[in-house]
Amino acid sequence: MPPWTPTGAWNGKFRKALSDAFDEPAISLLTSDYFGKGFAVISPPGFNKTHEFRLQELIDTAKLEDWLIDLVAAAHERRPKNATLASIAEDMGLSIVGPRLLNSTGKTLEEIVQDNAKFIDITIFMERLPQLAGQVCWIDIPGGGGTGFLIGANLVLTNSHVVERIRKGQARQQDVKCKFDYLQALDGSELAKKRPVEVGLVDGSEWLANSKPPSMFDFEPTLGEADENESDYAILRLAEPIGELPIGGDTVDPQAQRRGWIDTAGDVPALAKGNQVFLLQHPKGDPLSLTVGTVVEFNYGGTRVRYDANSKDGSSGSPVFDADLNLVALHHARDPACPPKWNQAIPMSVIKKVWKLP
Repeated sequence: MPPWTPTGAWNGKFRKALSDAFDEPAISLLTSDYFGKGFAVISPPGFNKTHEFRLQELIDTAKLEDWLIDLVAAAHERRPKNATLASIAEDMGLSIVGPRLLNSTGKTLEEIVQDNAKFIDITIFMERLPQLAGQVCWIDIPGGGGTGFLIGANLVLTNSHVVERIRKGQARQQDVKCKFDYLQALDGSELAKKRPVEVGLVDGSEWLANSKPPSMFDFEPTLGEADENESDYAILRLAEPIGELPIGGDTVDPQAQRRGWIDTAGDVPALAKGNQVFLLQHPKGDPLSLTVGTVVEFNYGGTRVRYDANSKDGSSGSPVFDADLNLVALHHARDPACPPKWNQAIPMSVIKKVWKLP
């Protein structure tokens, strides 16, 4: 894909979005928090220089110094519920890296072909998705790694097999980093200045708050059934309560959104064959991606759910959401057949029966 180039119309749209979302104190906090320079340094005030004129100077400077993509990412991160900034970030691939679906047939789609596939409220979906994206991380373990997500201020849920190298002494817990806000533009452009937020695990044995192993039948599903105590999960304790901090780091901006965590309280919505599922993941340790699929089957005991959404090595530990973006399962495995017919997760309703939250 060729490098992304801003147009005049895009410039105007982004400038107005910044003007609507940030007054002068707020934009100064944004530039100083993320880029180490106050707004007045980047665009000094002057006679007859309007706020929008100075915002254009900011955009021009970012473009000239090759951190315009970082500026878009930072603005969206600081104001994740601003629809225009969300649209701009999504168009650049900075919200979620994923497929863009086009209908090239010219035909309308006017029939229900899957009874259990829901119509999705796009307003709620697009407002909720960026918040969830900030709660998913790449767990960087020397020699391996996987995906995880916040379920508390300092608690990350992933698969037990993801952290097996630490338990076996093949990697040190001190070297593990949970990397949040790890994004990339659709054209492959790297963020020049805005880096992912990294946080380590607590020292000592308390890094692993709770876990259950996988099942041998995950590798040979035709031979038997995984039971509830073989739920392949691990709850990791982080060195700091990143969920209570603003996205992008500490700031005095009163409108900066707290990162938060994925709610696991209450009943887990039931899944049925044909339901849509959405996986937020870091495949092969790449920037955050979204894949979409449908439920194809369950194992006999209901301790595993299978779907046709894509995943790769490194996707283990990804949260699985339903069409309303409720957390419904923990992704962990693939069909061992070649070629595979499904990927697999443990329903959260099963995990919650056996886990012990700190």
